[in-house]
Amino acid sequence: MINSRAQPESGARRRGFTRTSRLVPESRLFVRYTSNGAGATLRILGLGGSHHDFCACLVTDGRVTSAVEEERITRKKYGYGLGPRLQRCEAGAYVLAEGGITAADVDLVVANDLLNPSYVLRYQDRVRWIGHHVAHAASTFYTSPFERAAVLVMDGRGSELTVDGVRRGETISSYTGDASGIRVVRAVHGRLGAAARVPDESYEDSVGWLYEAVAKAIGLTTTGDVGAPGKAMGLAPYGTRRYVDDLAAFYRLTDGEFRQSAQQQQALLAFAAAQLQRAGEGQAAEEVRADLAYAVQANTERIVLELARWLHRVTGEKALCLAGGVALNSVANFKILQETPFEELYVVPAAGDHGTAIGAALYGHHDLAGHPWVPAPEPFSPYLGRHYDAAQIDAALEPYLDRVTVERGADVVQRTAEDLAQGLIVGWFQGRSEVGPRALGNRSIFADPRDPAMKDRINAKVKHREPFRPFAPVVTEANQAALFSTAVPAYYMLIVPQVRESARHRIPAVTHVDGSARLQTASPVLNPRLCDLLEAFDRRTGVPVLLNTSFNDNEEPIVETPGDAIRCFLRTDLDRLVLGDVLVRKVEDR
Repeated sequence: MINSRAQPESGARRRGFTRTSRLVPESRLFVRYTSNGAGATLRILGLGGSHHDFCACLVTDGRVTSAVEEERITRKKYGYGLGPRLQRCEAGAYVLAEGGITAADVDLVVANDLLNPSYVLRYQDRVRWIGHHVAHAASTFYTSPFERAAVLVMDGRGSELTVDGVRRGETISSYTGDASGIRVVRAVHGRLGAAARVPDESYEDSVGWLYEAVAKAIGLTTTGDVGAPGKAMGLAPYGTRRYVDDLAAFYRLTDGEFRQSAQQQQALLAFAAAQLQRAGEGQAAEEVRADLAYAVQANTERIVLELARWLHRVTGEKALCLAGGVALNSVANFKILQETPFEELYVVPAAGDHGTAIGAALYGHHDLAGHPWVPAPEPFSPYLGRHYDAAQIDAALEPYLDRVTVERGADVVQRTAEDLAQGLIVGWFQGRSEVGPRALGNRSIFADPRDPAMKDRINAKVKHREPFRPFAPVVTEANQAALFSTAVPAYYMLIVPQVRESARHRIPAVTHVDGSARLQTASPVLNPRLCDLLEAFDRRTGVPVLLNTSFNDNEEPIVETPGDAIRCFLRTDLDRLVLGDVLVRKVEDR
């Protein structure tokens, strides 16, 4: 059932790109850089994204040393609206600076062929192009703890190709990975739906399209006026099964294959619109929206579970790696562990298109340069951004000293734990920024999960977003199983177990309406200061959990620099700000 080696340049020529590698001749790639590490250092720059979520990654001798999304630097959510500025590839310059090198020191540049060509103009004569889904697959397998695994990639659309005059694009791809590389098991290429007047250049047979389209149909959108699946996932537990079977009639699912024609896509959109029109306004309309969100979540879970079961049958692997936008559906991810034969699951923290930068660079190291894959003994660290030192923090504070008071020399962990226990909401800025869409304790907003009113307070006063959206708990590894329905570590906040019934009254602010929680496990290996803060809060309250949400305002990228953090602090109702070892208060709070 395993058909072929994953092709590194699957779609680039079909899109008209010219692929050359003036910088690294083939002989240098495969002879000089040997699998035992002999020879000079091998530095690979990976560029990722598509028409959004641009990102850069630096891999040095097979280790990811730096990665950052373009939006964190430009402050343009998803990179929309950058225009000519996109050509600067500021994330690329960022990761090279973090590595202490220049572009001339880079041995190989790798990018996926769905990436906006403007983003690679600085490196266009040096780029090795690889397929979009291959980059996704490499991002999750080559950061996983597994020696071998099955890999499943699902998103809205991937690399394009033309078959018999018909434009098609990757939608669902299956692989296996082991020490020798990544190999294709099966690839689904949906026809371009625009030929049948489906908007947004959607592709048939796309699970990602299905979820995003329903989210947009019920009015849940984000920057760029695209559907917001994350919002729909949060709304789904408020709904009922009313439309589950109706939505299932708009696609076919047999023997591990998901198929949805352009006509079925149109019919699905028409059905959703009719239900909303019939409901009118007010409570009835809100119930329809919630029920449609429930239906698309339930059907997505059904599809994902069938795809995973099929992949297990044909590969026999015990472990599964996920990537692509659909892999951010943390509810479906956890059900894979619960309801399929796979014994272990890994989802790369940058599962969306930003993660293709990581995958491109790692594919360059393992598959292009021929270095065998050996998993690292410790978990993959998502903390890959820049560390800002005390001098940089002081410089960022200087323009705002008329609006804030600054305290240095305090024990920030103990003081913050005390503030949190007293009900204050704290912006927490530490160490290197996280890559991916989740704040994992270095660019986070923390609050007390014991307060039932805390969710509404933060949604209204800090995040300025829809009131139904839940917040995540972060818990110490040692205490996870006592409070949640799984002991499986969730270092990247990408599974949703249940909060144990005995614990729900203790942490109501992070318990969703259905008793679930999008969990983060705090690891002393990955983030010791976060563990120290949780333990200090536990000593004061008897609860080893904090409410954790991303440090940003609504529709804003997560803060990257100390200056970003200060500005967000001042324009929202955050009570305290911690920048490294510095405590910051607003002047009016003295």
